[in-house]
Amino acid sequence: MHDSIRELGRLRRLQILYPVCLILGILLASIGAVISLTIDDFFVMGSHLILIISGLLIIILVNLVNFTEDFFAEKYDMTHLLDIDDKEERFEAYIQHLSEWITSDMEQVNPIRIRGEDPSGPDWGKTDFVLGKEPERRDAIAEGEKYEGMEDDLTKTEKLVEQANKDYADYAQKRWEKSESEDKDLIEYGVDRLGDLVRTDYFEKNAEEGAFEKVAKLNDESQ
Repeated sequence: MHDSIRELGRLRRLQILYPVCLILGILLASIGAVISLTIDDFFVMGSHLILIISGLLIIILVNLVNFTEDFFAEKYDMTHLLDIDDKEERFEAYIQHLSEWITSDMEQVNPIRIRGEDPSGPDWGKTDFVLGKEPERRDAIAEGEKYEGMEDDLTKTEKLVEQANKDYADYAQKRWEKSESEDKDLIEYGVDRLGDLVRTDYFEKNAEEGAFEKVAKLNDESQ
């Protein structure tokens, strides 16, 4: 897993654990302070000192391991995504941005190469051709069996790209399902999916004259 994806997961966990641990530390220190008011000698080792020290240690520890979302977004050039108010949509945008960044980075490390042109032309694989004789026909299936088992495992970068694509596809599917569940038209017609809306009279009632011409005109202007 790429470091950026690992840090994103860490950020999500910290955003859940940080306030809980911080409140716990403050609570323990406060209870210890209240108990110490009933004791004559504050510095005598007792439950009040244990609570205060434990609370302070928890507060210091969570602040040491914590790193803010602003720092994470700045590190991977995603500060523009901080404007998204919805937390889930913002993290989905992080996933998409990092997936594209990882893919483009891998392409730069291993650029796509094309085969050069041969001025004499290809030989079509007929290296056993003899002038004046009919070339022997090659069975594609039999020839292909020679290479079975020669495929190597995916490299680390290929596995990374494959996992990133899978993760993004899962998040995109969840986002689409959420969008469908909140669509007012689908709710009004009592259907669950956009495809089911075709079987209703929705498009007949909401048909607009010249809609195709308007879209085509917008596309021409954008070009």
